[in-house]
Amino acid sequence: MSKDKDWRLRGFLAAGKNLRINCLGEYMDLGVCVHYRNLLNKFPQDQIFLSNADQICFLDGYVYNKESFLCPEGFGEWPESFAHSFRGDRTAHFQQLRGAFCGYFYDKRNDLITVYTDQMSNKSIYYYCDSDSFMVSDRLDFMVQVLRANGIPYHFNEQAAKYMLTCGYMLDDSTFVTEIRRLLPGHFAELSGGKVTLHRYYAIPCGEEDMSEEEAVERIDGAFRQAVEREFSKDREYGYRHLVDLSGGLDSRMVTWIAHELGFRDQLNIAYSRLNYLDQRISSQVARTLKHEYLHKPLDDLTWMYDVDEMTCKNNAAAVCLGMTGGNRLLRALNTDEFGIEHTGMVGDAIVSTFYQDKGLNNGSPKFGMHQYSDKLQYQFNENILKQYKTQEIFALVTRGLLGAQSSYMIRQNYVETGSPFLDVDFLEAVMAVPFAYRKGHHIYLKWIAAKYPEAAEFVWEKWGVRPKESEIFRRKVKTTGKLAGGYARKALHRPDPNSMNPMDYWYENDSDVRKNLETMYRERIDSTVLPKELRADMKRLFAEGNFTEKSQVLTILSAIYLFFNI
Repeated sequence: MSKDKDWRLRGFLAAGKNLRINCLGEYMDLGVCVHYRNLLNKFPQDQIFLSNADQICFLDGYVYNKESFLCPEGFGEWPESFAHSFRGDRTAHFQQLRGAFCGYFYDKRNDLITVYTDQMSNKSIYYYCDSDSFMVSDRLDFMVQVLRANGIPYHFNEQAAKYMLTCGYMLDDSTFVTEIRRLLPGHFAELSGGKVTLHRYYAIPCGEEDMSEEEAVERIDGAFRQAVEREFSKDREYGYRHLVDLSGGLDSRMVTWIAHELGFRDQLNIAYSRLNYLDQRISSQVARTLKHEYLHKPLDDLTWMYDVDEMTCKNNAAAVCLGMTGGNRLLRALNTDEFGIEHTGMVGDAIVSTFYQDKGLNNGSPKFGMHQYSDKLQYQFNENILKQYKTQEIFALVTRGLLGAQSSYMIRQNYVETGSPFLDVDFLEAVMAVPFAYRKGHHIYLKWIAAKYPEAAEFVWEKWGVRPKESEIFRRKVKTTGKLAGGYARKALHRPDPNSMNPMDYWYENDSDVRKNLETMYRERIDSTVLPKELRADMKRLFAEGNFTEKSQVLTILSAIYLFFNI
């Protein structure tokens, strides 16, 4: 099980001058620090790499509103204007930025390094800082390689493992390496003299406003169309075609539909699911109606289930390793040179609708245990995590949404850049002001579609098996009741469901090759000396008693140990 050098890890790393980084390949010596980069370079005129006597300024990703930073004081170019703005009010500087970006700014005059990520952490970034040196990178693998090459000791983070065994993703800035931390969404960090000072410049808004349903629909529609226009225009600016996810759900459907209506029609819709499942049938019908090119990857070959180490490495072990199912394999097979951004519907369902149907719970104080992949193991987590969030909904959106589901972006960004109009900062401001009574139960979501895009409602909604119309609400409840009853019966009889988009338990139990491969991986790694005794016992229990997802949670930890600790 050796590491495949064809994993195409893309990214960058900057480090203090006293660290050797030649283990990564050819690098630049910038005097005060060294810099390695193997970037996608999808949007080179958006990227910044500026080095002079006063500063080093680096930004990776893309920015929608570069023109807002062009300064009248003689800084007519984007890199110089960005750096000039950066030296002012940094909170205001980052609040003004729109796009997907991360990077660092080295102020040579003050020997101060500022590390930053965008409001949603679409572009994730990590840092290491001690009394002697620092590192900044978007790739945990790069950072570990440098620590090893320099003989710097580092340690396994048991807390990260406990997050993985319960939630299946991190709840804070933890990584599996205790000394390396992730910068959370909407934050920047200042590194100086071995100390780190964190600053939050953005938080997802909460607090509803008085408005009618008609006003809510207009607000949602206007903000969403602006978000779609921004994303797809960035592709067009660079001459790219549009790569757009499409499933049987509502979120990706609305992205591709509205983009088409706005004139962005050179789309390749991509989908992956079990062969002939509703997800494939619905998405292909939508693509055919819009006359888009369409590509579906069946998951039934199960080859993606062998990619534990590749997926763990590519997503920085931030979430359960096989959560993206076959998406990595599909992107690996594409000629991604044709595309700039992979446009997704990430977290859309929870934003236009709500995570919870009870207002008291949704708007109440945050608490742990609501969105765990497994509840077989019980751990106590630091209550200070909860104090960072105003409501349970915001806590869920950031942790389950941005730190969990959106971790797949780290995988995708080895091939393309990523975006979701639902996570556009200005769209969030609009939709999170809509009254809870409208948002819950997809009420305003369906009103929006009916009022503005009725033709999009003529296709079945995979989640419920009916068309997304208020008039079919009763049929939806009947189908849901039947679906739930069948699920409870299968669970009581310990039978996996073969009729889902990704029937992983069914595949695992019925494919001896997959089962043998993953169980062999487990047996070869579970006795790692890195694991504390009690944690190993917990992992053994979860792997023995758990479903396929719970086994994957265990395998993710073992893969992280194999990749980052070489044990």
